Amino acid sequence: MSKRITTALTTLLATASLAGSLALAAPATAAPSTTAKAPAAGAKIKASRTLYAPFALERGQSVSSDTATLVMQTDGNLVIYDEFGRARWASNTVNQGWRAVLQTDGNFVVYTRSGRAVWASNTDRHPGSRLVVQDDGNVVIYDGSQAIWASGTNH
Repeated sequence: MSKRITTALTTLLATASLAGSLALAAPATAAPSTTAKAPAAGAKIKASRTLYAPFALERGQSVSSDTATLVMQTDGNLVIYDEFGRARWASNTVNQGWRAVLQTDGNFVVYTRSGRAVWASNTDRHPGSRLVVQDDGNVVIYDGSQAIWASGTNH
């Protein structure tokens, strides 16, 4: 094989390897975005997680910031835990809830397996709203810059 062909093959393989690594590093589907505020000097960087509709948490799935975790538990309860593992808020839907959905109308709803709503944030009529698991431990639904529902779990 000529040196020119060998060099071309080496370059091609290196490029393919890099592309494969990048493909593995980047998710194939859009994931909830993470936003971070600029920290004060010496402060720990904390990240809020922002979820845009439509978004669903199935049983056993969760989304976290540094100080809060929103979990659709396998027992059907939607729960917010703090960074120490303490439950701070719950939908009280044990043995009922199947999935939690942030709908395109702005409502965050826990549904049964058969599709019946058993808990809701009652924030419908706010299309384009987003749910934020904040770095202060609070879970908030915003319509623009206005909070329209909050868990009250900030600490």
